[in-house]
Amino acid sequence: MTGNGPNVEFRALERSVKEIEKRFLAPHLGPPTLAVPGRREILDVAAYVVLVHGALENFAEGLALWVLTKSVGNWTSRKKTTRSTASLLLYQKSPGAAVTLSVFDNIRIALDAAKTRMSKAIHDNNGIALDNLRALFIPLGVNVPADTVLVASLDLLIEMRHHWAHQDRRRAKVVRSARDVQTTVSDCLALAKKLSDEVASARP
Repeated sequence: MTGNGPNVEFRALERSVKEIEKRFLAPHLGPPTLAVPGRREILDVAAYVVLVHGALENFAEGLALWVLTKSVGNWTSRKKTTRSTASLLLYQKSPGAAVTLSVFDNIRIALDAAKTRMSKAIHDNNGIALDNLRALFIPLGVNVPADTVLVASLDLLIEMRHHWAHQDRRRAKVVRSARDVQTTVSDCLALAKKLSDEVASARP
């Protein structure tokens, strides 16, 4: 996944979401109705939410790994620094005062240490909330879009996924119709596209 780039990653996300939508939402996307969603629709929406949440999390982590690998590779193979390289180095503490043979080696060692820490942070990531995304991308020199409408939809998707994935009995489940959740996921995809564009413009 790390060699594909932001546009390829986003198109893969779109394909995945469309496939999940076709399987779980399509049967319920008839003409609008005032009726309360039935049990089958509720369960299909729940499955859709959990799977889309997973696809978005996989997309964000893949994008972050791509930036990380690209940044380190640019220095190691071309001795080229970018905003992402500088941000990655500045965000982390210095690896120590060990004497190295050259400036190149010094930066390479620092990048290797930062890459190890950042790789662990990416693999240990457990969510797609705004704070999770910022923790993944700010160290890599990439701004995370903060459009209030899109973030609100992301928060709603996370809340619905949390209720269904963890069966939290202390809180009422967030029940949405297939059409409502389709709109929510459309907003999440718009946020993912903006994030992908930010990664591309950072030129890691």
